Amino acid sequence: MIDLTFISGNITHDDLSSLKGISPSDQIDFLKEDMLQVEYCARLLLDVGWYPSFNINGAFQIRVIKNHHWEEPIFYSKAKTIDSLIEEIVEAQKIISKEA
Repeated sequence: MIDLTFISGNITHDDLSSLKGISPSDQIDFLKEDMLQVEYCARLLLDVGWYPSFNINGAFQIRVIKNHHWEEPIFYSKAKTIDSLIEEIVEAQKIISKEA
């Protein structure tokens, strides 16, 4: 399990925490576009998914969306490992705290 207790918003969708702490290549059948969504005040959303879904050459994509403007995220990053994904989520939350 991935511990998401460091997330400060309201988790509305979570298929991410059930991933084991092993490399994404060993979990490819679970890596899809909609893995985690977290709502924050000020109409902010943290979104995490694997793109392209179920493809070992993909990566986690981390976005912070404001006012439902999906085409213009205020934060965008990629990560290939769980450890780097957590680092990027922490960075995304820093952006969120400045916007809120």
